[in-house]
Amino acid sequence: MTIYGQSLYDKFIFHFKLNSNYIMDMPVSEETAAALNKAGITGEQLKIYILLLKEGPKTVSEISSILRKDRAAVYKHLERITKLGLVDKGLGNANVYIARPVEKLREIAQGALEEQYIKERTALNNIIKELEGITGTYGTYSKSEYTMIFGRKRLYQELRKLFMETHSEYRLIMSGNGLLRSIRHGLLDDYIEMLRRGVKVMVISEVNEQNAREAAMLYQYIPFKHQGGLQIRLNIFDQDRVLLGAIQHDEDFSINRSDDSYVLIYDRNLAKGFIKLFDVILAGSQDAGIHLTGVM
Repeated sequence: MTIYGQSLYDKFIFHFKLNSNYIMDMPVSEETAAALNKAGITGEQLKIYILLLKEGPKTVSEISSILRKDRAAVYKHLERITKLGLVDKGLGNANVYIARPVEKLREIAQGALEEQYIKERTALNNIIKELEGITGTYGTYSKSEYTMIFGRKRLYQELRKLFMETHSEYRLIMSGNGLLRSIRHGLLDDYIEMLRRGVKVMVISEVNEQNAREAAMLYQYIPFKHQGGLQIRLNIFDQDRVLLGAIQHDEDFSINRSDDSYVLIYDRNLAKGFIKLFDVILAGSQDAGIHLTGVM
């Protein structure tokens, strides 16, 4: 996954190319500098790298003289960026340092940033799970509440809000036609966004000849389970919200039907009961990939 930090480094390399006639005056935004620091590359180390990139191989003494920096400090910075892989020592002369291509900077920095992102996301998810395990008089949705939703267009609007409020788990059971509708009307992007945020997404649906293309698109990101004959829409968000649907004219793929009705229930105990139901259906389902092979 190459998501975190991508734009910062595109910006950095763009700036560098625009200012190839400069060494020390290359504009670097505060955001880029902060990202580089997270990757373990300081401003002084960046200056040395840019100098080597622009002027070619240099010794410690030459770098120290050009930058007017203490030789010992320059050597320390060089050892650090050499260890990172941003700079190499000369084969014939170990005292000469050579800058590696700009793409190496992108690779090193993005790798470090993505690793940091994963650690922070994991830490956040762990905290959320601990908080979800806390029960008491004022626990989340300790009292049952419900909201009625009418029409498919309104359903999709509410689903997107619920997706944004989901932090750890999302479970979905839908018919084969429901799968086709959800992909055609853009919900796949929302599923992918939840995955990107670290939400565990679990889906049970039906694969058939009519929805094979959409099912394959979904399976590419979420290896869902196949269960034939499903005529229910069940959504479970984290472990405290349930959305149930009574779908009229399931064969109609339009988003404009107004006679579908859904109920959104805020109830932790009820949600846990539906999770057990989901797990039972899941245990009796097959990997959708097997059925995709047969219909495509």
